[in-house]
Amino acid sequence: MAVALMIAMGALGLAAVVAWLMAVRTARRIPQPASAPPGKPRNLAGIVRAAFSPTDEDKADPALQKQLRTQVQIALACLITMAVASFALPLTPVAAPPAVAEAAAPPPDPTGMTLSYIRSNQDGTLPERVIVHVVSPTEVHVAKMLAPCTDAAYVTAVFDPVTREATRLVGGRLTRESTQKPQAFIDLVPGTRSLEVRLGDPASRPAEIHPAPLAPWRIYDFDLAEFALFGPHDHKDFSFGFVMAWPDGTSPTLRILGAVNAKFLYSSDEGAKDHYRLSGPAFTDPVIGSRGGEMIADARSGHVIEARFGRPNHPGYDNFMLKLTEAAPPPAGAETWRNALAEHWRNCPAADPGK
Repeated sequence: MAVALMIAMGALGLAAVVAWLMAVRTARRIPQPASAPPGKPRNLAGIVRAAFSPTDEDKADPALQKQLRTQVQIALACLITMAVASFALPLTPVAAPPAVAEAAAPPPDPTGMTLSYIRSNQDGTLPERVIVHVVSPTEVHVAKMLAPCTDAAYVTAVFDPVTREATRLVGGRLTRESTQKPQAFIDLVPGTRSLEVRLGDPASRPAEIHPAPLAPWRIYDFDLAEFALFGPHDHKDFSFGFVMAWPDGTSPTLRILGAVNAKFLYSSDEGAKDHYRLSGPAFTDPVIGSRGGEMIADARSGHVIEARFGRPNHPGYDNFMLKLTEAAPPPAGAETWRNALAEHWRNCPAADPGK
């Protein structure tokens, strides 16, 4: 309806121009009044006056004077109709574009996908390989590796599919058999919405208890692996809570950072990538100020493609940068994950039994 109205307004405008040009030509054929400057054509007011308040000279040729009046009336009628239609145009309903329905489509099931990253300072120093594997719609495993044959982290997380936040997170080391040696446990207690930290034994008394931040809570040193399951894909702002394990020998080990606000900025690469600016209490330093930054996410699945923040997520770092180097979809992703774990310890010297 709106398109049809705009086409009609364009046609009226064209008709008004044509009628006015014809009126100008007709006015030139009518003798000028004796009081008019010689050689000067009639202006707008003169043409309208000749059409509706003719002098004796204008009436010298009644047929031309009538033709002029008709042409000016047509031009004015078209302009008035256009003005009235312009008031109705904002009220005309417009059909929703197909892109709206497309954006609302659910993301693909990431089960079996493996994402390989490099995490470092923003200048590229202290690079570490981070591999994220989606085990199921509710479980993600992450391995963090420096040089081959050296100690490597292996962290797992299980999620509630309704709340989309971790109910248990287990930190440990990667064994030579490509399994996890558990060392630390973080559990979300739904009734009190608290985070309980246990060391060594999952059945031991909590070493630390903290109130969970804004739901859904995320752990910063998990290197944004949660986004592989629950990343944004609807081009909108969103928020979440951040905590961070900071094992530098001080207490507490688990730091509650607070809320993170992600503002959608724009899409790039023909809509394949979504850009966000992250800020909020979790990225606010009392001395430095904001230590947030920007993140690029896959617009379809939501996993992180690149992120740069001012706040580091591991001791020894100055800031944070995460870059995707490879995305292996299922079923190839499972083999990529197995190979990465096995390669880390392949052909390495035997472990010292005294250590």
